[in-house]
Amino acid sequence: MRLHLSNLDELIQNVRNVHAKNYLNEAIAAYRTGAYRASLIATWIAVCVDIIEKLRELSLSEDPAAKKWEQQLDKIQPNDPRAMLDFERNLLNIACDELQLISTIEKSHLERLKDDRNICAHPTFSDDGSQFSPPAELALAYIVQSANYLLVHPPVKGKVIVKRLYELINESSFPEGEEKAFTLLSSENNLGRVKDSGVRNLAILILKRIFRDETGVSQELLNRLSASLSAIQRLYPEIYEEVISNKLAGMLSEANDTRLKRIFPFLNLRNELWSKVEYAERVRIEGIIHAMGSEEISKYQVTRLVEINADIRKQVFEKIDRLNDVEKAKAIAASPSVFFKDRSIHLFSESLSFNSAEFRGNQLLLPISSTFNDKDLESIFNGAIDNTGSHGINQVLNAGAIGAFFSGLYTETKAAPLNHRALWENFWERVSEKGFSYNALREKLIEDQYIAPNEDEEDDDEIPF
Repeated sequence: MRLHLSNLDELIQNVRNVHAKNYLNEAIAAYRTGAYRASLIATWIAVCVDIIEKLRELSLSEDPAAKKWEQQLDKIQPNDPRAMLDFERNLLNIACDELQLISTIEKSHLERLKDDRNICAHPTFSDDGSQFSPPAELALAYIVQSANYLLVHPPVKGKVIVKRLYELINESSFPEGEEKAFTLLSSENNLGRVKDSGVRNLAILILKRIFRDETGVSQELLNRLSASLSAIQRLYPEIYEEVISNKLAGMLSEANDTRLKRIFPFLNLRNELWSKVEYAERVRIEGIIHAMGSEEISKYQVTRLVEINADIRKQVFEKIDRLNDVEKAKAIAASPSVFFKDRSIHLFSESLSFNSAEFRGNQLLLPISSTFNDKDLESIFNGAIDNTGSHGINQVLNAGAIGAFFSGLYTETKAAPLNHRALWENFWERVSEKGFSYNALREKLIEDQYIAPNEDEEDDDEIPF
């Protein structure tokens, strides 16, 4: 909350601590009567009281720095004014450096209030006997600054909470899902009462862990880091945008190839950040894709990005098309996609072994089979029937477990807007003519009355006499 100079009545109502409010009320009353020196003195006391009360409040929440300073405060005896003065002189340092209740700039402004308060509270012993008389505008500015910087805000947490939250995010118990991560981090005990600088530092630490840390990043940890960034984005969108805009490009430019490859699984979680990747790094990312083997493409989930990133999709297609069929199938199988549909059907049709036919059918085609149209099914059926393998032997229809694939394909395509019955009746007739009969598929075709049971099967149900 930022209050304007004229909103003094609203301002006093928003001061949290009752003791600080009483002193600020005195400062406002003195200002309105023209007692500007008294106004400065009361404003400074309100600042001191507020910092002490916030210190005690943070101590109750187990903040280590607050507990340390509360213990020192409690040691001060009522008859020891020097110790009281020493503690008062250090209050702004404690508030800024130890508790991060105020920023460095805010501290410098309040330091000027302290200096002017000291001049107002003590005689200056000038040669002509004149004393410092602050102008009305200065007294008013100090009242508003004190409130805006400190008095109207809850005791927010600084670097201690940032360190704790960063360690928590790295724990395996931290949720990987965005909603649960948001629920946890938005708590008053976590990001709910952290200064903007603390939020900013936490976001930067998360990005550094991903793109600067030489230690590997597991998928589970990456999920937690991404979920944390999502929570920060929802809670503090302006800070999130500032950090991403100012820090991400630099971290990517400084990353070696090993660390830069983490951009692929990261974009799978936060593809909206692709717009923040500068052209120079996009050129590097393109080069990395073309230098990868099929194992790395799978490891870094590169093929998953074809679903959500048009720029990377083009590069992945070019890379996939340069691989041999075995590598191509492995790379696509890591993240089957409708964007690879034609390539997957072709790979299945060109299978050179029983194992490759089963693998490509189950891993490339079944996961996307709900998207097939009539032409796709016809291509699969024709490819299966016309396959000649490496030695003139059909490697698809003769594969031992291919019947399970056809059965699964039948089930998955039933809900699609296809000429389903005619396509499967025709396929069954063609494979039957070649002497193949896949029991699991046949049972489904009979159940749906696409084909009639064999007469021998009907006879088996008769009771003999």
